[in-house]
Amino acid sequence: MKLLLTTIESECKRTDLALKSLYSITTDSPIDVHLKTFGRNELYNDIFENIATGQYNIVYFHANRFNIRQLTRVADMVKKAIPSIAILFGGMEVSFETRAFMKKNDSVDYVIRGEGETVLFNFLKSLLDYEFDFENIAGLAYREGDQVVVNPYDAPVEMESLPFPYERFEVGKGTVYYESIRGTSDRAAFSQFLPNARVRTLSLGRVCTELRYFLANEVERVVFLDKWFNFNSERAYRIFEYIINNDNGVTSFEFNINGDELDEETIRLLSEAREGQIIFNMDIASTNAEVLAACGRGENIYKLMYNTTKLLHSGNVRTEIHVKAGLPLETEAMFARSFNKAYGMAEGMPVHIDSMYVSKGTALRAEAQVYGYVYAEDAPYEVIATGHMTAEELLRIRAIARTVESYIGDGGFRKSIPRVLNDTGIKPYDLFSRLSSYIIKNDLGSKTRKKEHLARILYAYTAGLYDDLADPVKHDILKDVIYADLETQISEEAMRKFDKKGWETD
Repeated sequence: MKLLLTTIESECKRTDLALKSLYSITTDSPIDVHLKTFGRNELYNDIFENIATGQYNIVYFHANRFNIRQLTRVADMVKKAIPSIAILFGGMEVSFETRAFMKKNDSVDYVIRGEGETVLFNFLKSLLDYEFDFENIAGLAYREGDQVVVNPYDAPVEMESLPFPYERFEVGKGTVYYESIRGTSDRAAFSQFLPNARVRTLSLGRVCTELRYFLANEVERVVFLDKWFNFNSERAYRIFEYIINNDNGVTSFEFNINGDELDEETIRLLSEAREGQIIFNMDIASTNAEVLAACGRGENIYKLMYNTTKLLHSGNVRTEIHVKAGLPLETEAMFARSFNKAYGMAEGMPVHIDSMYVSKGTALRAEAQVYGYVYAEDAPYEVIATGHMTAEELLRIRAIARTVESYIGDGGFRKSIPRVLNDTGIKPYDLFSRLSSYIIKNDLGSKTRKKEHLARILYAYTAGLYDDLADPVKHDILKDVIYADLETQISEEAMRKFDKKGWETD
């Protein structure tokens, strides 16, 4: 029996690690197991040909909301070419509304729902033993004649029972994804999570042993997929302590954290980290209490702002702050205030505006009509309008989000933007709104991919602002600040070309 575990690259970071984990629990079986990840830009026909000529008996597609349409199309082509092949799907995208998914996609024979390791193991064992007792496999959906049978979810997987996913894979020098927690304490209305799934963790000893493997191999970055990593402050402290005490001078570690749970002792410890060694993603969503309550989050925004400010003042931890556009009850004015507060918290660190999705399995999807949500019917189910924000307003925010990402999403223009704000007194949201409109009006969108063009655009746009101040000297100083920021982002050769061309945007 020959099995292929496969997916198509997408924005979802979890998919790569999920496939490795599934591979790890199947490779000791008498099945010939293969793993392939296809590039997001590969042609359907090329992917289809690669799979159809592989002589596989079973093909497992791991789906998320970003690649589901591509995968179902490829699966349909494979099934038509080889009717005898068994097509499985898995991943969070198909773990909810499973029956509707299978009815819509005749090529799909089986779906693995929820955490897949035990379900896939039991399914393959049933085939190898010629038992085919699918009705007794929790977490499996299958076809029985013209009917689709959907079994209840399996019990949550105990993490200590799973093998280290990188045991059978060589790690490169780039980025690896790692998981030390399953389940989440974040029960926000827009978060996707399995019902009744409790939080489970790997032991401290095992985590440290596995991190030592990454350190020994001088991996560039280890991204923890845990949400929220610091739900247990003592556990998080011990892992931070291990990372700081065993620094190899190369590896950085990225975490999703809850700013509410940062305590004084942890902040003091983090001040000892090497600059760039630890990166925090802080999803604050909103700073409006009414909006947060509607989302099912009870964050104390003042405590979060206090903790974040202390963290930034205490040391070298890079903190990236995320806000969401289109939350329940949120108006554009509310969102603007949240963004301004987030920018103030970040103090030169990256700020991101995240889009809202009404994903399967979320409370928000069940309550979409209550809040007037209009969203795309096909994955990834992006919000089009809400009861408090029009489509025009959300489209404007998306354009602003692109501008924000270009200028401060990576911290690039970290001195230029604060300089403009300080000189002009404009609030951050208003600045990016006006700058975004300037880019659209002058058809400069295609030029925002290069830092050199971004520098020219910022300088050209701000000319009007500084004219209003009647202080041309300040604009000349800004030019030097923009130039200094640019020098930190591009090569010396690129700077020479910039100097030769000058500041004209044409």
